[in-house]
Amino acid sequence: MTNTWQSSFAQLKEFVKENPSIEIAENSISIPSDVRPEFYRRFDKVRVDFLKDNYVSSLEKGYELSKEFARTYKKTIAASELDAISIRAAVNWFLQDPVDGLMRSLFDPVFNLIRGRLSEQSFSEHSIQLIDSTFSEYFREGYERWAVLGLLINLQPGTNYCVPSRDFHTDTDVTGGSIHPGLRDDLVESAEESKKISFESSSITNFIVPRILFNSRRLKRHVAIHTDHAEAWWGARSKSERVEWLNIKSLIQEYGRARLWPDLLFYTGDDLNDLNLVADYAWVARPDLIVEVEETEGWYERGGLDIARRHIAILKPRLGCYIISRTEPPAEAYNEIMPKPPVAVTDQISEQKTPAENTGDNMSSPMPQTGDEQLSAPTPEPEIRIIHANYDFDKLGAIIETLQAGKPA
Repeated sequence: MTNTWQSSFAQLKEFVKENPSIEIAENSISIPSDVRPEFYRRFDKVRVDFLKDNYVSSLEKGYELSKEFARTYKKTIAASELDAISIRAAVNWFLQDPVDGLMRSLFDPVFNLIRGRLSEQSFSEHSIQLIDSTFSEYFREGYERWAVLGLLINLQPGTNYCVPSRDFHTDTDVTGGSIHPGLRDDLVESAEESKKISFESSSITNFIVPRILFNSRRLKRHVAIHTDHAEAWWGARSKSERVEWLNIKSLIQEYGRARLWPDLLFYTGDDLNDLNLVADYAWVARPDLIVEVEETEGWYERGGLDIARRHIAILKPRLGCYIISRTEPPAEAYNEIMPKPPVAVTDQISEQKTPAENTGDNMSSPMPQTGDEQLSAPTPEPEIRIIHANYDFDKLGAIIETLQAGKPA
């Protein structure tokens, strides 16, 4: 059976054949301006039809995310003192229009199909692998960004700040020409007011600073949120003494490098200087709370709770961990995170003979129980809590309530 994209590709080949001025050689492409609009109209139709032939369900999910993200973005801007929230270009294209965001990945494959480097079958197989990976990446990042904006709305952001940092894209001197981090130390810059939040990031940066830092009107204190953890190349000359610091080298020795960092780290405080640094080369700040974001079905079956427990063991968040789930997890997930009720401690004195009994004095009776031996500690709060949010950011209010209470889980 011929798919729609194959018919569109046949029409594109015919157009190229009818216009010999178009040259698509092994290492060069020349498309004259008089035929360029029609060429790319047909070229784009191949890409769009391929997506529509193979990704109906994924596109439906993508457009739902697109709609909900746009709604939440507008509400965040309206509820804050922000002018803009910046997201990396590829994900932003996807959030604006999932077809447009995904079809960009097929640019080279379609040209390779025209050149004859790929057969239609190999093009289809290669492109499905490519789009599967691209969709998963963009959808995950997009839903995580939605969750962060939903949390911001609940936190009622006031003044926004940023901590200036240097990354390899803008300053190649970050590495100092060395392939080994940790050879330089410097002072972390102070937070300064900003009207913008940026989720664009580099994998090489001098310090790990909060992605978002603002004053919460609801909590009446400052909140720092960090995402997309990377490696810092510099050591901080000074760090807040009011913050508990965990040694990264010790963490790696105990837990290995894989899956060290959760999706979101939360820090709160009254002094901005306590929140301007998340990590340097050697140390990471112990968070108040961590949050995992699960955008796909079946995360529980794939060991999502084990990953959350690993992050709790590594970073020891004071208030535990939340999992924000787009889909409803099975009942087993909720049952597994319920803490076990404490076993009542019963004084066994009634089962023992009193000194009088031991001497044969039957006039004496065992000492009466006071009832204190029946008391036990209340059932502890769970370390992990699950919120089935879908796209209802009001449900994320439980996370803010935990930060507000400030009581360890």
